[in-house]
Amino acid sequence: MSRISTLALLLCGLLFLAACQPTVGLSPRIAPLPEVPLRAAPIIADEQGRPFVPAAVQGRAVYERVCAQCHGVEGRGDGPLAAFLKAPQKNPFTDTMRLLGLDVKGEELPSRPANFHNQVQMRLNSPTNMYEVVTLGRPHTAMPAFGPKPAYGANDGIPGPRFLSEVERWNVVFYEWTFATSPESVARGRQLFQERQFPVPVPGLGTVRTSCAGCHGPEGDGRGGALSALMARRTWGWRLGRGPGIFRDRDFMVKRKPTELFAWIYDGIGLMPPYKQFLTVDEIWSLVDYIWTFVYTYTPPRGQQP
Repeated sequence: MSRISTLALLLCGLLFLAACQPTVGLSPRIAPLPEVPLRAAPIIADEQGRPFVPAAVQGRAVYERVCAQCHGVEGRGDGPLAAFLKAPQKNPFTDTMRLLGLDVKGEELPSRPANFHNQVQMRLNSPTNMYEVVTLGRPHTAMPAFGPKPAYGANDGIPGPRFLSEVERWNVVFYEWTFATSPESVARGRQLFQERQFPVPVPGLGTVRTSCAGCHGPEGDGRGGALSALMARRTWGWRLGRGPGIFRDRDFMVKRKPTELFAWIYDGIGLMPPYKQFLTVDEIWSLVDYIWTFVYTYTPPRGQQP
């Protein structure tokens, strides 16, 4: 067979094989990429995912209904059940048995409820940490879970209905938050934030005298005046209304500890200068207490009201 005949047969075979392959539908329309949200779902949200502003006064009703029996009406950890609370001691053996599905109890030890007036403890905490404890419980203590599912090792043996909604849990967290401050401190912080003038070095403008509200805005939303506009041009977060310095950004703020805010005011951060030479330690703490009121609706707790 000649070379031409061989090539012709080979070409026919290839065409035959190609005709036997499954067809692939090609469309001139290109499927769009899935939309990527600019930010995650809000942290402080109800069961439908809608953001809301926590209110201490609503948290008080929840607290006195389900929390005061252990933590006390005024949040000092001295409720009527406090002296009788016990929890299984942390024990590697019992933990291993529970992983295997065997409910083995270890020795029970006294479990003392948290005292929300302990400022050292509260200032090292963040609202999200407290929310997780309320939701999941605290392992190896008498603190139960008030969410739908307790954490591993958390107390799930408290009798009676104890489930709280997302809104109730956030409200009660911020009511507990109020125990660590006072109306006097919040009022002093408001005066410092809104009225006290400080010399602020501004690149390109020299030193400008202004208040905290001059940059952060009277409502803590970064919308104050000329300095706020300048910050918005230099800091992308301010343009979007979120991030450091935007106290109305609840998703950012609830992850912060009071000690972080104190350090930022004391030592400065980014474009913000230090204020340790202008404010006392107590004044800075009052500012921190007031700044939190941009995150939730503040009402003095029981025992601090006039």
